[in-house]
Amino acid sequence: MNKIFKNEISSNIICFLINFVCRTSGITKINEDIFRENKEKNKNVIFAFWHGRQFIPLFVHAFKDVVIMTSLSEDGELQTKIMSKFGYDIVRGSAEKRGAVEGTIKLIEKANQFKDVAFAVDGPRGPGFIPKPGVIFTAKKTGRVIIPVSSSAKHKKIFDNWDKYLFPFPFNKCIIIYGNPVVVRKEDNIEAKTKELELELNRITDIADDFLKHTRKL
Repeated sequence: MNKIFKNEISSNIICFLINFVCRTSGITKINEDIFRENKEKNKNVIFAFWHGRQFIPLFVHAFKDVVIMTSLSEDGELQTKIMSKFGYDIVRGSAEKRGAVEGTIKLIEKANQFKDVAFAVDGPRGPGFIPKPGVIFTAKKTGRVIIPVSSSAKHKKIFDNWDKYLFPFPFNKCIIIYGNPVVVRKEDNIEAKTKELELELNRITDIADDFLKHTRKL
């Protein structure tokens, strides 16, 4: 009961921070037409992002019928509470191979209910900036297009942990950027497509960071 109470308090504080930061900041959307066009063509899409760059996308895509997987760990329980408060549908799965497969199967079932799917592709424990193949497997099974997503902020704290988590400050200039779609066909090699996704996520993350270096100070 004590852990449940602590998680509830913590999730409320974190949700307040996310709302406060994002609502007091300007958020520039880059290449949103890529996301819109592919969503219209394919009805639903798969969002792929780095674990450490999820703060802004979490807010932008809140309450839009998106399903996401969180781990079965204590951290995953907190993440579940936070995501639920922003209207995300949650699937639980462990970081172990069997648990990850089971979680991915549940995600596919949810995807077939006409929901968008979101993956922190290097989560839940890293290594950072190296995608796991579950997102490619899901795209193969569902026929969905993968839309890489990243974000950055003018004023921020980047934590020295495995995912280099980016925390934007309030009253800020922020950016969310959508990358070139990754299309996965049934005959495609999973390893090759995973590498393609990695390169595209790194590319748009660099663009987001560089874009804000050249904006005027607030």
